[in-house]
Parts: sequence; C-alpha cells; structure tokens
Amino acid sequence: MNEYGCNVCNEEYSPRDPLKCPRVLTGCGHTICHSCAMTIAGRNYSIFCPFDRTSTPIPGGDVKSLKKNFALLELMERIGEEMSSEEKTDKFSKERLLNLECDENSEHVAVFFCTVCESNLCERCSESTHSTNVLSKHRRIPLTEKPAPVVHCRLHSSYVVEFVCKEVSCDTESPLMCLMCRDYGRHKGHYHVLIEKEVEDLREKLREHLGELTRQSEIVDGAVMNINSTIQELTPGEECGSLEETKQEVRNHFQRLRTAIERDEAAAVETIDRYARTRIESLQTQKERLEAFSRKIGSTCITLHQALIMEKAKILDRKDDLLALAESTAAEPTAVPDPSQLSTRIAFSFSNDRKLHIGDFIESRVVLLGLDGAGKTSIVRRLKKVRIEAAMAPLSTSGFNIETIHHKNYRLTFWDVGGLPKLRHLWKHYYWNAQAIFYVIDGHDVERFSEAIKELNKVMSDPLILTCPVFVAINRKDGSALNNNMDALLSQLESLPFQPHCHYCDAATGSGIDKIIDELTICLSRLNGTCPV
Repeated sequence: MNEYGCNVCNEEYSPRDPLKCPRVLTGCGHTICHSCAMTIAGRNYSIFCPFDRTSTPIPGGDVKSLKKNFALLELMERIGEEMSSEEKTDKFSKERLLNLECDENSEHVAVFFCTVCESNLCERCSESTHSTNVLSKHRRIPLTEKPAPVVHCRLHSSYVVEFVCKEVSCDTESPLMCLMCRDYGRHKGHYHVLIEKEVEDLREKLREHLGELTRQSEIVDGAVMNINSTIQELTPGEECGSLEETKQEVRNHFQRLRTAIERDEAAAVETIDRYARTRIESLQTQKERLEAFSRKIGSTCITLHQALIMEKAKILDRKDDLLALAESTAAEPTAVPDPSQLSTRIAFSFSNDRKLHIGDFIESRVVLLGLDGAGKTSIVRRLKKVRIEAAMAPLSTSGFNIETIHHKNYRLTFWDVGGLPKLRHLWKHYYWNAQAIFYVIDGHDVERFSEAIKELNKVMSDPLILTCPVFVAINRKDGSALNNNMDALLSQLESLPFQPHCHYCDAATGSGIDKIIDELTICLSRLNGTCPV
C-alpha cells in the first residue's frame, strides 16, 4: 500500500476525494478514511476503532462531523508540492546529491559523465567544451548512470579486485582481494564473497536505513506541524484557540462562584435583618406591655395621691376600692427583660455550604500561657480593642487576669496566667475545664527558646489537657523574615510528642491575632460537633 494510505482498505488518502479524506477517531487517535468510517459506523451514533475497539461518538450520527487529520493532509500536500517542484525545476537533483566537482571548473557541481573523455562535467561546461563537431559526438550520461570503475589490487596491480574477505579473524589492512590474494596471498583460505554481492547487500542496508530515516523524518515533520498547531492554539490573542476557550471556562467558573457567593451573602444579610426585625418586634411588644403597665401604675398612684387629701368620711367610704386597686396593681408581674435579652451582640456561625446560622453564644474557657514577657497581656488587650499606645506598657502578670471576648458565636473567657518562674508550677490548676490552651512564645527572645519549649512540653504532657487543643502563637514583628534561629525553633516544635497548632502574630500591631482566634473557634466547633464558624 502507499505510505499515506488507510490501513483498513489499503487505499491512498486524498485531499480532493471526499471518500478518501482521513478522519480522526478521537476516542483513540487512529485515522481511517471517510469511506471506511461510513462502512464501520453504519447508522450508529458511535464508531468502534478497527484496531483497538475503542468507541468514538459521532455527533449527530454524521461521519462528516468527525475531525479531519489536517496534519496528515498538509504533510501530503507539502510532499506533493516538493516532488512536483523538483521534477519541474531540477531534473538532475539526484546527480547533485553526489556533490562531485566539475573537472573544468571546481566551483561547479558535476551532473554529466563523458564516457570518451572520462570526465565529470556540469551542464554549462558540458555545453561549452563539447560544442565542436568532434566532441559533440561524445557520449555524455548522467552521473548516476556512470559505469563503475575497475579497481585493481594494491599488491597485484595486474589483477582486478573481485572478492571481499568476510573472515572474522582477518586482520589485514583491506578486506578487498583479487584472485592472487585469494589463492596465494594474505587472504588464502579466508571466507569471502563476490564484491558485487557485498556492495548490493550494503546498498540494501543503506536503502533500509534511508527508508527508516525517511519515515522518522516524516514523523518528525508531522510532530513539528502538530507542535506549531499546538503553539498557535496556545498563543494568547488567538480568538478561536484552546487557550482562550480554557480562559473563558475559568472566567465562567469564577463568575458562577461570585454569583453564588453574592447570593449567599444576600441571604445571610437578609437572615440578619430578619433576625433583627424579629428581635425588634419582640422588644416592641415588651415595651408596649411595660408602657401600659407604667401608665396603670401612674394612674393608680394619682388615685392614691388624691385619696390622701380626701376628707375622712370620703376616704373611709372608698377604703375597699382604694386598697383593692393598690393591691391589684402591685400584684401584676413586672416582667422586666434581663440584660442578656438587651444585648446587641448577635451570635452567628457559617456552615460548610456558606449558610448563616444564628444561635446562642457558646461559652468557652481559654487558658493563656507562656513565659513572662512573651506578650500574652498585649494579645488580650488587642482582642479587647484597647489602644496599647494610650495605655500603660504591660508588666509581667503576677497572678492572672480574666477577660471575655465575643467572637462570632463564641463567648471566649481568657485566663491570662502569669509566666514568672515562681508561678509556673501553678499553671496546672488552671487546666481544669479549659476548652483550649493558648501558648505564646516571644519570637525575638532567642536565648529563651529552649526554656519556652521545655515549659510547653510540660504543659502538653499533662494528662488534664490530653483532649484539649493547644495553639502556639510565635509573637514576632510583622513581616520579619525567618532566620536560622526561627528555623531551629520550628524544628524543636516539630520534635514535640504532640503537635500543636502553630501560628504567627504581632502583639504590637495585632496582625495575625484574629486569624488565630478564627482557627481556635473552628477547632472548638469541630470538637463540639457544632456548625463551623
């Protein structure tokens, strides 16, 4: 079959014959002609590859919807154009491949051989030197038809080389031999073949290599064409390229996400507004009831004040009514709302699907530990929104401080325990009923890293906090790069038997603190089995 033919019908592909147009089976990548594709597919909406039985869907059931193998068509057209061009422009292309010099002008490439002069000539020199009546009768043939020259033996100049030595152990300079070399010379008794057979075998091998290299060249050229096509598809700015299609799909994906987030945001805000309206309606009802009760109390008080200045006979006549009015008014329940009902803070949380949930605050106790001067009190002040610049610089805590922080649906009670050496043995008394441990390490106090890790190891080894999450905050200047000392600190933290949650923060600016509190409440939600905030 032809080199560019269908492997099913063994007929050559054609860019002009629609039935021989190469069609690509996208399911596996094989190519067959349009005619075979129609025969195999029949009336089905899919086609099974005849080589590996992989199914390829046929859009609309029309084989014409299968993509053409444009790379193969372009390659066939290019090779056809090159062959046609060579035939038209240079009929001595094969002779020029020999690259032999013209005997008349060394700068010219010879294409003819004069059998009489025994010289190699180019076209120009052939015409100029053989233009006379005598020389014009010389026989000139293409170089590719030049008869093979007779080779004489180097040792026996009167004998022609006829054989080639094939003896493996032969160590002579040349394998060529004549009759004398074969029968009496250095190749006597050696295995040999005729030189014509050896040359023909060699040429056959060269033809095989040439065919293989030609096929490899075609494969490489096809790959280059495919690469160029791929590059074109991936080049920015190509409106119909795959790159722009992918970018548009990505844009559409994020547009859908933005739309979904905006929708969830609007729903969350509406939930908050609805909750606020419900609270307002409830408070308005309580307010109206209390105002009505207040008016009743006021009316009763006015009546009692008037009775105080009545004459003795009149006040005694209304004794029972006045006492009943006073007693009934005093007996009505006041129903004053407690402070928690008047709190403007709204406890909320988010589920994994971004839905807002409103509920009561979850009480949690967090113990704040660390060496003295690590920045524990400064972190609490930042959480309380205290301006550190306007406040007194924090001193080492001699006992403990208690502060309550509201964060989303959590009411976190922080126990800021002093970190002086004389107080560290008391830390264990604060673990009881703690939901989380917040351990602070001064990221600038390199000399106390080992001491901080030692105390942290003691804390994490205590049986009272085996189920209690430990958050380690490395307090360092915001934006400062990690150095070798910081790497050593992280290495020591990784060597602990229980791995804590490590974070960075800056107590001076408050950077990173809110993120730690977010992570802490998320962890508490998972432990409590509640909706993650």
